[in-house]
Amino acid sequence: MLDNSDDEENDESSSLLPKKKAHQNNLLEDRKSPHPNYSNYVSLPDSGHSTPTTDVNSKDEQIDSSNFDTASETHGFSFFALPRKQKAILCSICMADFLSYLSLSLLAPFFPQEAAAKGVSDAISGWIFGVFALSQVVFSPLFGKLLPHVGIKFMYLSGLFISGGCTLLFGALAYVPVDNGPMTFVFLCFLLRIVLSVGCTALNTACFTLCAKEFPDHIATVFGIGEVFVGVGFMSGPAIAGVLYGLGGFFTPFLVIGIILLICVPVNWIILPPDEDFQRSESNTSSFVLLKSPSIIIASFAIIVASLIWSILDPTLEPHLREFDLGPELIGVLFLVMSAFYAMSSPIWGWIADRCPDNRLLMIPGFLLSAVGMFLLGPSSLIGFPEDYNQLWLNIVALIILGVSASLALIPTFDIYIYFAEELGFEEDVNTYSLVAGLWGSMYAFGDFLGPTLGGTLLDVVGFQWCCTITAFSCLAMIPLLFFNYIFDRCKKNRNVKPTTIGQPEEQTTLLGDSVREDIRGDYMASYPPLTATQV
Repeated sequence: MLDNSDDEENDESSSLLPKKKAHQNNLLEDRKSPHPNYSNYVSLPDSGHSTPTTDVNSKDEQIDSSNFDTASETHGFSFFALPRKQKAILCSICMADFLSYLSLSLLAPFFPQEAAAKGVSDAISGWIFGVFALSQVVFSPLFGKLLPHVGIKFMYLSGLFISGGCTLLFGALAYVPVDNGPMTFVFLCFLLRIVLSVGCTALNTACFTLCAKEFPDHIATVFGIGEVFVGVGFMSGPAIAGVLYGLGGFFTPFLVIGIILLICVPVNWIILPPDEDFQRSESNTSSFVLLKSPSIIIASFAIIVASLIWSILDPTLEPHLREFDLGPELIGVLFLVMSAFYAMSSPIWGWIADRCPDNRLLMIPGFLLSAVGMFLLGPSSLIGFPEDYNQLWLNIVALIILGVSASLALIPTFDIYIYFAEELGFEEDVNTYSLVAGLWGSMYAFGDFLGPTLGGTLLDVVGFQWCCTITAFSCLAMIPLLFFNYIFDRCKKNRNVKPTTIGQPEEQTTLLGDSVREDIRGDYMASYPPLTATQV
């Protein structure tokens, strides 16, 4: 009997030993992991040591859920590896980016001529273009604050509906009589452009928030993919509008694009998840609270300057190219060159930004290349070019550089906003994402408004060459701001790390690496020292 009991005890010990060894191996792997999961270990009631637990239901929920964070961290971002729901959401975001900027760029090829025929001056036409961006400066923070209360889906669909309706109504302005003067026509143009800005701002705010909510580990990558369709919308808008205008006149481009926008409303009602799937926050914070961070203020200046690189060329590039007698078609192609390279490079910079330890380091070469592009586009006499030097090939090279560099300077900014919002104590929820989206849209729109206004003034006062030179210096000014802001944050974090003193309890130990909760640490430390075979 004694022999049998001893054999049973030996059998039990031999069966427990592999389990303990496997458990210790799991602990060792977790300790080596950058994100150890200490909560998977609980104490055994008989031995006081910890063992991993398995919750089948929780694992099934994690597998079936749409959250793919673990897989994406391991394998990187891949569209084909996404669940069907997130594929549909990503396609919806890209479609919204394309259509919103397509509708925005419809006016370019024919509206100034039509407005002039109705007795509207060039200055008023310019303000009709610019009031869109000026309205976005005001409405973006408001929609960022409003979104958690109305929901992402509602704001998204409302933006699509308002954009489609205003696009249709703007085409109907062709039938407004101007016998008693153009005041009614001008008033309706301003009104519809402002309301169109409301729709596009609501749509873009919802898209940015949806991007951050559904793809939190790949924000810059998804943002870069969306910017591809922003560039495609800008590129194809004038071309599509020109063709449709030639086929049916002023009303036809707005009719076709407006109907497409309205058709997308029921389609996206099916695609988008319901609002109750998103965790809402009752916080009463505003976008202005984000500006308490110096890093966010500097990132805001970076967004304005990056947007200005684009928009300052709208009223200035065509007069600069008149001496080549290219015609409107070829000048339009040169505008498309910059947009095309912006669109092609955006997903690349987004992919790199998601893997960069600090995106400010990525923006510095972006602004440096933007300054080089502006110096060449002038071309600036400060780098040795004569005052009257102007070559077509040099303009093309400069536009290519600007397309690539503007993307590099702009793409990382949204991810930077979210990072420093969390540093200020904001939670990772819809409320924070919407506030960030509203502030980002406001800063971009301000640069988009400032560019044509400043560009037209500089063109008249100092000429195109010095206009580009001043823009280049604004890009160069961002480099030390970003660099010293990065160095300051690094030094601040190093000062906050306290050295370990012998004999004093520390929340952070060499064994655990990161600071963990006391209860989790107790369970984790219960497995030390490792058991031997005789102890088991």
